[in-house]
Amino acid sequence: MENLYCIPVSSPVTLSEEFLWTIAVADADEIDQMLQMLRAATVYASQWRNSFAPAARLPGDVLLLIFEHVLPGRHTCVLRTLSQVCRRWRSTILQSPLLWRKALNLADRTTWFSEVLRRTRTVPLEFFFDIAEDYTGYAIPNLTTVMNDHFWRCVSLHIEGYKEDIEEIVDSCITMDKAPLLRQLSIHNISCSLPSTRDGEAEIPDTFLSVLAPQLVSLHMEGCAFNWNIVCSRLAPRSPLLSSLCVRNFRIQSAATVVQLLSLLESFPSLKDLRLQNSFFSSEADRNARPRKVVLSQLTSLVFESSTVAGAMLLAALELPSLTKLEATIDVGPLSTDIHQFMEGVQLATCRMVHLPYLYIYYGHHLLIMHSNHHHHFPTLRMTFKNWALRDPAVPDTRFTDLIRGIADVAVLRKTQDLKVSLLISIERCLSPGAWAYFLRHLKMISFISFGARTPVFLIRTLLLDAFRDNEGIQVRSRLLPSLKQISLPSIPELKILIDILADARSQVGIPLAVSTISRVRPRHTGPPPEVVREIVRDWIADPMVHSIPGDSTWFVDDEGTDSDEADEIDELLDDLDDIDDE
Repeated sequence: MENLYCIPVSSPVTLSEEFLWTIAVADADEIDQMLQMLRAATVYASQWRNSFAPAARLPGDVLLLIFEHVLPGRHTCVLRTLSQVCRRWRSTILQSPLLWRKALNLADRTTWFSEVLRRTRTVPLEFFFDIAEDYTGYAIPNLTTVMNDHFWRCVSLHIEGYKEDIEEIVDSCITMDKAPLLRQLSIHNISCSLPSTRDGEAEIPDTFLSVLAPQLVSLHMEGCAFNWNIVCSRLAPRSPLLSSLCVRNFRIQSAATVVQLLSLLESFPSLKDLRLQNSFFSSEADRNARPRKVVLSQLTSLVFESSTVAGAMLLAALELPSLTKLEATIDVGPLSTDIHQFMEGVQLATCRMVHLPYLYIYYGHHLLIMHSNHHHHFPTLRMTFKNWALRDPAVPDTRFTDLIRGIADVAVLRKTQDLKVSLLISIERCLSPGAWAYFLRHLKMISFISFGARTPVFLIRTLLLDAFRDNEGIQVRSRLLPSLKQISLPSIPELKILIDILADARSQVGIPLAVSTISRVRPRHTGPPPEVVREIVRDWIADPMVHSIPGDSTWFVDDEGTDSDEADEIDELLDDLDDIDDE
């Protein structure tokens, strides 16, 4: 009978003979019950064994942090995969609406988007809509659903469209009346018009700006046509907490006058970060009016791009006691004569900033850049003058003289210790005779000077003449840069001779000067002997109008198109400044 029922002769070591005999005498129903009990015991034992794994012993809040870290934004595939690992992970994920909020993607198909939206429950929502990323065709219908049913939950909304592509959600936008949780609003490239019973035509951004958003702290508008009066009359009274405002426009019809802009800024007492690009201009009425001072006590960062006159008027009208960052891009143009007025505005705006120890002055690609401080340190002062084209030498040009004297008058630069300069000779020749002396007399704490690929030889000549006068016992008290200890320069033989003459002259008056060179891999042509170069340099120092500066033409030319290290130098500076802007 044993062979008939196929009972094994030798029982498994894990089962007792009593249990095997119970199986042998049991009927089919009893065996089914025992199998069910064994399966349940196996599952329980497996779960208990898995509980000893390190991942299973993590607290729930730590597990959520891990999930949030590995979860890419606006992507649900990873979240769905994690939810299928085990029962605990699935329960944890399904009960965490914050994870589903992060995974919410407007490009998902409508049914799945609605399911994910349901799993977010009632938590505040963050939406990023870019019509260029709508590769599925579901984004606009999904955004319409959000605007109609869930806009009151939005805490952050970024919408980017292009002309008529956004018109499909216009109807839902008009029905919005309030967003009690909205803190960040960003609108890009939306400028199509809507019918309006009041004004005949309204811009789509105006419908967003008219929404009641008492918690709004950040507003970013780029490439949009909108009504500044809407911002002043509707947004400003309803959003008293606004601390960050960025307007980057490329449409002159959306620009505000300086008086309009000042009136708007006065309505935002909590403003801390202000960025304006092509967003305001100086009208004839602005030039005749005397706007009152606008105090922005909490503003720490001001970045703008404008004309010279508009920038000067804005800075002169603002009082910024907490300012730590000022960056301005000024369109100079060939006929600009307002550099001095603009630098007076810079002095007024930065009068309460901490003294800046670094000052870099560069020219290249028709850009003249004055940058104080470096890397990501604060405070920061940066002026970029674009379209600084070199004029006809026969036409008087006082722009650079006004700039150099204006820099010297900025109080926060008076304690500059590190100066780096790279300028074309053509620009230096535009300076009035005493401009560099005025500059160095006010920035008298400079201890280190570094020259770029384009060395400012007239600056060196100013120091030489001052040292020669001191050496002759004339006007000893007017000695320039008594704290100067070191000069760094490119390894150009002619320039090295010029600096050696300066070092010798200063050493004779008791001010030693160390000289270091920066190696250049650029090939050099064979020049005249050092003795000949020294005589030519002395002749040039005595009368630069009659004698020319000696040296290789590839280093001492005025042509901006010349292949030199200047292009690399200015490109590196612009890259560094772009990195700072990204932050």
